[in-house]
Amino acid sequence: MAIWNKRRTFLGAVAALSLGIGLGRWFYRPRRLDDPWTEQTATTVRRLLPYLRIDEDGLARFAQDLLARDQHALLRRASAGDAQAEAWLGQQFLLSSDFFWHGANEAKTVGYRAYYDPYELPCANPFAHWE
Repeated sequence: MAIWNKRRTFLGAVAALSLGIGLGRWFYRPRRLDDPWTEQTATTVRRLLPYLRIDEDGLARFAQDLLARDQHALLRRASAGDAQAEAWLGQQFLLSSDFFWHGANEAKTVGYRAYYDPYELPCANPFAHWE
């Protein structure tokens, strides 16, 4: 009988420890560029748009949003040097940022707004001026 109590105590402690480590890791997950796809996305955008001052936190959020939308095939093509995929990546970042909302002003720091998808936000057109 004493062995069962020790075994249950041990298994309970292991389960509690595993749960604690798992929750701690989930709450303290890195928010920066720790993923190779995210780092590659940020490097490609910086290389395509060297004349712009880009907010690094916004660039990290863009890369994470891009990964959340399962754009792995395009990222693989861009990492292989496909010019079309790289151009799409740069265009997508510019449309997702506030660059065009500020009149394409290269002097301002470009910040990330939200992932641009015309099917989700069809009225969010940065080129439309309703004056």
